[in-house]
Amino acid sequence: MPRFVLEIGTEEIPPRYFPVALPHLAEAGKGMLERARLSHDEAKVYGTPRRLVFIAENLAAVQAPAVREERGPAAKIAFDAQGKPTKAAEGFARRWGITPDKLVRKQTDPSATLGTGQGEYVFAIITEPELPAVQALAPLLPGLITGIPFPKAMRWGSGALRFGRPIRWLLALVDDEVVEFELEGVKSGRLTRGHPVLAEGMFPISHAAEYEERLGERFVTVDDVERQKSIRGQLEAIARAQQADPVGVRWELPLDRAQRWMFPEWVLQQMTSSDGLLMQTTFLTEWPKLALGHFDASFLNLPRPVLIEEMCYVQCYFPLEDGQANLLPSFIAVRDGGEEHLDKVVAGWENVLRSKLIDARYFYEQDLKTPLADRVEALKGVVFQEKLGTMHGKMERIRAIARDLGTQLALDGGKTEVLEKAALLCKADLTTEMVTELSGLQGIMGREYALRSGEDADVADAIGEHYRPRFAGDSIPQSRLGQLLAIADKADSITACLAVGVTPTGSADPYGLRREAMGVVRILVEAERPLRLSVRNVVEGLLGTLCEQIAAQRPREEVVEEVMGFLGQRLQAYLSQGDPPFGRVRYDLVDAALAPGVDDIAAAAERARALGAVSGQSDFLPTVIACTRPINIIKGFEGGEVDGDLLREKGEPAEKALWEAYQSAKAEADGNAQTGDYEALFTTLGDLRDPIDTFFEKVLVMHEDEQIRRNRLALCWNINQNLFRRLADFSLIVQT
Repeated sequence: MPRFVLEIGTEEIPPRYFPVALPHLAEAGKGMLERARLSHDEAKVYGTPRRLVFIAENLAAVQAPAVREERGPAAKIAFDAQGKPTKAAEGFARRWGITPDKLVRKQTDPSATLGTGQGEYVFAIITEPELPAVQALAPLLPGLITGIPFPKAMRWGSGALRFGRPIRWLLALVDDEVVEFELEGVKSGRLTRGHPVLAEGMFPISHAAEYEERLGERFVTVDDVERQKSIRGQLEAIARAQQADPVGVRWELPLDRAQRWMFPEWVLQQMTSSDGLLMQTTFLTEWPKLALGHFDASFLNLPRPVLIEEMCYVQCYFPLEDGQANLLPSFIAVRDGGEEHLDKVVAGWENVLRSKLIDARYFYEQDLKTPLADRVEALKGVVFQEKLGTMHGKMERIRAIARDLGTQLALDGGKTEVLEKAALLCKADLTTEMVTELSGLQGIMGREYALRSGEDADVADAIGEHYRPRFAGDSIPQSRLGQLLAIADKADSITACLAVGVTPTGSADPYGLRREAMGVVRILVEAERPLRLSVRNVVEGLLGTLCEQIAAQRPREEVVEEVMGFLGQRLQAYLSQGDPPFGRVRYDLVDAALAPGVDDIAAAAERARALGAVSGQSDFLPTVIACTRPINIIKGFEGGEVDGDLLREKGEPAEKALWEAYQSAKAEADGNAQTGDYEALFTTLGDLRDPIDTFFEKVLVMHEDEQIRRNRLALCWNINQNLFRRLADFSLIVQT
């Protein structure tokens, strides 16, 4: 069966674009083939700096047959009393290219909504033409290409097309036939390009089966998995010869492409992790060749993070370390090319790194001349956001909320003072020359400079941790003070931005508010020791300080509710789509657990976890059904207290039994909720199942006497409000 190859040739695409573009191309390409009615086996995508490739193996040579029905006028309108076609039938038949005698009369489904009525209608049976694959694909490929998303797209020349980089050629083959189409003046063909240095120029691919082989002859390894294996193998060989290890590189190749590209957050992670460096160099090269370089050992006196930042994230070099995790004055770098003049290339790498490290040493020495505490005042010259003022104002808000957190969590005086000091200094490194040059070191250099300035180690550690987690997969702060400082910082960014109308959209989140909100959620949920605090109090405290600094632009309560909703959305996604420590939770259980509120995020997550844990028990569904009965009957009831005297005088036995069971269960439920034992709370609620069922079987809640009716509704309302909603809104749970 035929093989289909589509290659989109471009100018050089940045590595960070591929995690967005490749998975879309894979899924959209398979969808295109399905719409074209072309069966196929494996579909795969490749990416190099200069091309995006979609390949389908064993493609059907022609489209699968397809028959559809088009409904026309009612039969009584299409044919006269003698059964002859009317003008309406003739017009309808002409529209679909058939004669009236080919029309079929059918009785329509009475249950269907047909707009003009039900009854007998005429239908045209249309058989779609079975086009060859080449013809079927031609009109669909332009849409496939233009639909590929990128973090940023650009236009070029006078055309209107937006793409990640200018498109320079298009190759589209089904075996040896060209799929002919045109996109912005670029016509498809069988020509492609080899390596820009080792095999410059265009050359033809005569058959799709030889695509990878012919490119390999011209020094292009089009399969990015193979390029990664090559880079990894060369890294291992060179490092072994030096009796060293590449810093932080994980050697396991991801299991499959689907897993590699599943989460867009990887775009952020790849720029800030060593595993990402392996990926980045993969997409910077088409014919990778690795070599060893060296630098002067005196530079090892610089802080390790500075050396890592310069080598990994500025130059894309792999640092080397010995068996004791000490950095060596050596690195491995990747060339996109062969071995010719490799010694000169290595010398160039070394010269560039030497210049970078000379600058870094100068910055470091200059920064050390000013203690970190003396830099706080300079934050008044660093803008946080145009509507929100400077980083100094942000620091003051963080400092205020740090005091509140210390009070809320009853930290001892010494710890609260340490937290306040860390809040005072946490942004001071933004004024240093090192962080100005290497922004990825913010917080990290703050810790270094705090220690060099004689600050307490706990202060320094909190400063160093407070930006974490920086990306999906990053660890949360490990120290309690680091966790609290991170929460204060992230909560301030979210609250302040939303307060002045800086809200993330579907395509833009310039201040990373979604990431910051997920960071707050993760810290509160994943902290090794339970971190129970009122997020609403934090937000209200931040708004109080903010309103003192800038003119209020929106009502406070409106902002508080928006922030709480924003955090609730992130918590919902974290529990139902992400991978919390206790595993994913079914979406309806998450909704039910979060409905009572997310003020205490850790408690809300624990409620969802508990529901997930008990959802497999045999008594789960019966308990849910029982708990739903009082909820259903109180809709529209504003609430109120139960009149105990009225219940004792005029209450029925089942009503009194439920009241007694409620009072007994409430004390136990209070204890369960206080200790966070929500599985035990579910068991407590389960004990009410029989009294609830008996109540609804034997008692008429909607009694004609208004006093009795309101008292019974109040009983149901209190059971729901004071018991059920301690755990969840059971009406949101799917009862299957």
